[in-house]
Amino acid sequence: MVKNKKKFISDIDFNKSSKGCTPCYLECKKIDKRINDRKISEIKTREVPHILKVFDF
Repeated sequence: MVKNKKKFISDIDFNKSSKGCTPCYLECKKIDKRINDRKISEIKTREVPHILKVFDF
């Protein structure tokens, strides 16, 4: 009898996935919220470090 093999996070290839892992997805949402639908030309240079700061604990 063949058992169903559980998929572990290390077994998933996110390079071929249409979705990212949950922590990365949440950080991308934060960056998107910081950009707030602005064009790149509208973002000030001093804002960039804050916008691109990921995994802010």
